[in-house]
This record gives sequence, C-alpha cells and structure tokens, in this order.
Amino acid sequence: MKYIRLTFLSATVLALASLSGCSNVEEPSVKEAVRHEIRFTSNLTGLDADVTRAYGSFTTYNMGQKFWVWADMYDDQDDETTTYFNAWQLTVSSTTTKFSTNTTKMFPAYNKVSFYTLHGSFSEDFVEETSEVVGSEWPEILTHTIKTTQITDNDYQLSDLVYAVNRNVVPTSEPVALEFKHLLSQVEVALIAGSGLTADNLTDASSSARATVELLGVKTKVQFRPDKANTMATYAERELMLSNASDPDTITVATVVTDDVSKQVCGAAVVVPQTVNGKFIHIKYLDNDTYVKVNDLRLKSGYRYRFNVTVDRIGGEYSITPVTVAEWTSEPAEREAELK
Repeated sequence: MKYIRLTFLSATVLALASLSGCSNVEEPSVKEAVRHEIRFTSNLTGLDADVTRAYGSFTTYNMGQKFWVWADMYDDQDDETTTYFNAWQLTVSSTTTKFSTNTTKMFPAYNKVSFYTLHGSFSEDFVEETSEVVGSEWPEILTHTIKTTQITDNDYQLSDLVYAVNRNVVPTSEPVALEFKHLLSQVEVALIAGSGLTADNLTDASSSARATVELLGVKTKVQFRPDKANTMATYAERELMLSNASDPDTITVATVVTDDVSKQVCGAAVVVPQTVNGKFIHIKYLDNDTYVKVNDLRLKSGYRYRFNVTVDRIGGEYSITPVTVAEWTSEPAEREAELK
C-alpha cells in the first residue's frame, strides 16, 4: 500500500509540472528604467532679482556667455562617489530657456548626481568631454581677471565670478536650476546733481561738466580654488577659495546720475574682495578731480557697497551719504550702518 500511494503522489507532481510548463501565461519582465536628458536653466534671476544697475537689468547673462559644469555620481548601494563626467560646456542661448550644449548627456537610471558649475574669465582653457575625448578634470586652481572698464553689461558679466553647487540631484525630466553664488564684491556709485548742475550736464558727452567715475587702487585678478565641499553660506567660507593675484589697478565705471536714490539705479563694477583705503572713488567733472576716501573698507565676497555722491558746481565740492553694504543676493537685505 505504501508503494502504491507514493507512486500516485509522484504521478500527481509530474502532471502539475507538465501543466505548468504548457501554460500560456507569460511571466512579468523587468521594465528598463527611463533615462532623462540633463538640462539646466539659463535664467539666472536668483543672482540679481533686486536690480541695481542702470545699464540693463542683468536678470540673466547675455547670449553667448560660457559656463562649465562637472558632475559626480553617488551610488548608495556601494556608498561610493565617482566622476560622472568632466568639463561640459554650457552656452546661454536665450533669456528664458535652457543652455545650449554641443553634446547631450543623460542622467543615470537611478543614482543621484551632483553638479558643479563655474563662470569666469579664466586664464586656463578647458577641453570639453565627448564620447571620444576625455574632458578636463576638475580644476585645482584658476586665475580669473576682471575688466578694467566696466561700462557695458558684457564687461560686467565677464568680470563676474560665480559658482553653483547642486548636490544629490535625483534623475528628472525637468531642467535643473543652477544655484549660483557671487564670489566677488560689487561697488555701486550713483551721482546726484547738486547746486548748479543737472543730470544732462553730468552725462552729456558734449558738456564740459560731463563726469567720469573710476575706482582706484583695486586688484583685478584673483586665484580661485574651487572646492566641491564648500557650502558658500558665508563670505568667510567663500573667501577660503580666493586669493588676490595682481597689483592695484583702476576700474572705469559707468556714469549714472539719479534724482532719487530710492530708485537704486547706479553704475556698478565687480571687484576682487579686498581691503581698500584712502582715495577710492575718483569723480572728474568741470576739470576738477574729486575723490571719495575710505578708511580700511573691507570689500567682502558676495556683498555690494553703495555710494551716493552729490556733486555741486560751486568749487567742485561733493557730499556723500554713509557707505552702505548689503548681501549681494536676491533676498531683500537690510543696509548696515556706516562703515568706519
């Protein structure tokens, strides 16, 4: 009896196995993950939503401005970070759409990616990474030069040094908004027509009273050591990546006259963070050389410094409001007290 029962059980198992093998039901297949193209926004309103410059709004960089981005990938299973790609060139193609690129790059299927993006007038050249060419590796040190004439938006933008770090970005079909920080300082100068002068007198090229504005004794080169780990949360952290690399020079700034300082229009220049002393602003009009002096004024990374200067015809005298300083960000910032 035992033999018969075992034989019957074995036959049953074989029959079930046979039916299973003949089934028309397909087993589910593993669906391949969708990979998204990497895109970035080129609208940089986060830099200067509080517009202060008279020449252009500068809510975005001019078309044709070049940026460079590197990327690392984090594998959470192996707890390992590796280079995802080297130097990739981004070009501003319009004021509202993504950057244009020479090549297309894709997000990984699942792993997070960190992006490190730079813009500056660097002495060093980069080789762009392609499928055939290994791009320039992450730079250890760069030399950035600012323009000694900053009259146009293009002069100003080429002088600007910005850095964005976007960490642990999850693969997405949406453009990645680059989170830039200003690494240098901005000096703003607004002229106010005083007794016996008008705004036209001070700005008309044919007028003998036409004013010119210069910043004196400022360094125009900086060595930049980009650090992927730097949070850039404070000026002190940002300045850890910077060191002066030039002798003092003179920067010409756009002459901007206003009848209402609350309008915030001004001439402005990007300068290297440094301490300036003595004759800092040179205003020439009516063949007079007028100087605004400062006492050990510290120009800090990511801050802007505002000078409102009233100029009079009589004696070529001037008066100046207290120097004010605010964070160079899109968030409204309270102006600090006069700097001594």
